[in-house]
Amino acid sequence: MQQKDKDYIIRLFPAIKKISDRRIRDKVVRTWYNAWKRSNFPRIEDLHQFELARDCIEYSNRDHTNQVCRAAEKMGAMLADSSGLEVRMDYLLAGAVLHDVDKIVIFDAKTGGLTDTGRRFAHAVMGAAMALMEGLPEEVAHIIGAHSTKFSPVPPASIEAIILRHADQVVAQAVYLAKGLDMDLVLRQSLARIT
Repeated sequence: MQQKDKDYIIRLFPAIKKISDRRIRDKVVRTWYNAWKRSNFPRIEDLHQFELARDCIEYSNRDHTNQVCRAAEKMGAMLADSSGLEVRMDYLLAGAVLHDVDKIVIFDAKTGGLTDTGRRFAHAVMGAAMALMEGLPEEVAHIIGAHSTKFSPVPPASIEAIILRHADQVVAQAVYLAKGLDMDLVLRQSLARIT
């Protein structure tokens, strides 16, 4: 990976700079880079929040990810400050930045449908596997793998995973609602078109 690619990814996802452990930070960047290069998306920011719903709502995965990162960071800080809970902020931020990284390989930029990978592996499961392949801690992979109320095979088993699952849901539901849409209905209808 060239420095320009690393800078590009960090520019897209500013929360990466808040990860204090350089090794985790570098692995997060490398996970996004390798996912992007494996995909047929010319630019990461071309990926929709849920590619199958592209015709229903204008909402990029980049914007969604950055919103989730901010919400998760604030929730984590609040819980640490007000409840004295130990929140591993590097793990939480890494999980937040990567929670939807697999969408770039499970969706096809040309058709808007699923790729072969997307037909073989569930969202969230694939993201967790990608994080593990880059050497991220199992705890970060769990945060990614447990974040989805619809696609995760396991429930959250850490404070960070609980925070991310709720931050993701609140952010996505609020954006869809603000645009006059029922997110669950849009997702069900979008998924029904491909099954």
